[in-house]
Amino acid sequence: MAIKLSDFEKSTYKAKNRIIEVPNLYQSIKEDKNKGKKFLARFNHEGKIYSKILGYSKKDNLTPRSANLLLEDYKRDIEAGYTSSNKINLDKLFELYFESMKDTNWKKIKEAIYKRYIQKPLGKKAIENIKPMQIKTIINQMDKQGLSPRTQKSILEVLKPMFKFALENKMIKEIPTNFINVKIPNQKKIVTNATELFNKVYNGITSYYKDEPFYQALFLFAFSGRRKSEILNLRWENIDFTNNYYWITDTKNDDNQKYPLAPMIKPLLLKFKENKGLVFPSPINGGVITNVDRQMRNLKKHTGIDNLSLHYMRNILVSMLSEQGVQGGTLSGILGHKDINTINKYLSINHYKSGQEGLNKISDVLDVEIIKAKD
Repeated sequence: MAIKLSDFEKSTYKAKNRIIEVPNLYQSIKEDKNKGKKFLARFNHEGKIYSKILGYSKKDNLTPRSANLLLEDYKRDIEAGYTSSNKINLDKLFELYFESMKDTNWKKIKEAIYKRYIQKPLGKKAIENIKPMQIKTIINQMDKQGLSPRTQKSILEVLKPMFKFALENKMIKEIPTNFINVKIPNQKKIVTNATELFNKVYNGITSYYKDEPFYQALFLFAFSGRRKSEILNLRWENIDFTNNYYWITDTKNDDNQKYPLAPMIKPLLLKFKENKGLVFPSPINGGVITNVDRQMRNLKKHTGIDNLSLHYMRNILVSMLSEQGVQGGTLSGILGHKDINTINKYLSINHYKSGQEGLNKISDVLDVEIIKAKD
């Protein structure tokens, strides 16, 4: 509802037997029996008029003096560059934030999470009014529905960067997701006799898919450390066959990462190479493959490893390399981590160099030659 100045008068208070007028503060002529008087802050800053209703309820118990303190806080915020966020709801922040993001597969995933779990309960709420307990309520409801802690945590992975974006652009002064955490149970798969297992899986891939270079290459990419989404979104334009490297541009960390092209994969790719487009398009519609469950079931049956998956291949790889003496920083680089977590938080990871070191160790284990790629 628009503010009508005719409903207000200058705010004053008595001090030492005289009436003091409060600059830039107005109070309603009429008093609501349930909410009391309205106090209106209205002032000019750099040629623009700013207006805001201050605490309109009995519980605020505002007086001209206490309302003046709120007025001064409001003025300081405007002078410091903070925008009034009472008109910016979460849907609008979502729109502004996602416009600033690169178009990646992770962006699409985050958009889907927002629309599925967050938009209905919080989308229309002003961002400055969103409280931690409202976010916790969403997470608790997800828990009651039997959704996994991993899915519950995805809510925070969407909201935290959105509120950080709002803070950086002075739309809010506090981030409501701070101190909210979802504990994910340790699901780490212990790999024993990793070097032996590595050889078993490698031989399984190359023997079962010996006549299918498409799927042999796909699984070997996973076996060299790539995530499923990185493999299925890899494009021919990002592979340099002359210098033997490739770029991953759609990573979980939203950064570009360069890796050496393994010689065990290169000749397979050359058998079905195209000039552009997806390296592993869906044979049904030419788009991104949704899953490789059937092919993985066949491979599990062939190898006799019941818990084999694309993600588990990454575990097998780094466990084998660790057995071969490769250090944690290099392992993090091979898997595409942005940092090595608390071990060495500020170490910059060279994904390309780490990948090359990993390939050298793989060559030792498999007893095949690794050709060093050009920088």
